[in-house]
Amino acid sequence: MPTPLARRPRIIIPPDAVVLPSRMDGRGAFCGLSYSEAILAAGGRPVILPLTANRRVLQEFLDDADGLLLIGGGDVNPRRYGGRPHPKISGVDDTRDEMEIHLCRAARRRDLPTLGICRGIQIINVAFGGTLHPHITGHAHPQPTARVHRLRWGRGWIEVNSSHHQAVDRVAPGFVVTARAADGTVEAMELPAA
Repeated sequence: MPTPLARRPRIIIPPDAVVLPSRMDGRGAFCGLSYSEAILAAGGRPVILPLTANRRVLQEFLDDADGLLLIGGGDVNPRRYGGRPHPKISGVDDTRDEMEIHLCRAARRRDLPTLGICRGIQIINVAFGGTLHPHITGHAHPQPTARVHRLRWGRGWIEVNSSHHQAVDRVAPGFVVTARAADGTVEAMELPAA
């Protein structure tokens, strides 16, 4: 018998900030279906958050959450990690940066399981004192079929779909790198159990 949706683990997902020329304010929020579909398939209940840095509102969602998923999207503002502006940086949204940094730190204080995908790993790193390469060349592949590349995972290699132009540079204190692309780009990191 399937688990009722109300009893499934609630996984909160902050959305990506997008430009919507058809709206008067020009802003919108977006979350690709693949994220919520994957959570449902794994037995979870996806909860897509409003795009807000209001800590009271975020606290209400955190109080009911069983996990946090940080997804891909626009670039992290370099001022968040002491970096310099770069002409290739795009899609910066300060509200999203502030929201996700707050969620990362609050989730860690609560021992709330957190997974970062693409930009998600980058914002986790920044939230805890790490830095980013504001633009790496040669890692973002122009053709969708060329995005699969080899990744060093432990002692072996696996193939992954990966296309970044920003990437983890200095890893946040306490975190360890658990996977790298063949070019050395950090693809996975984790915080070992205390």
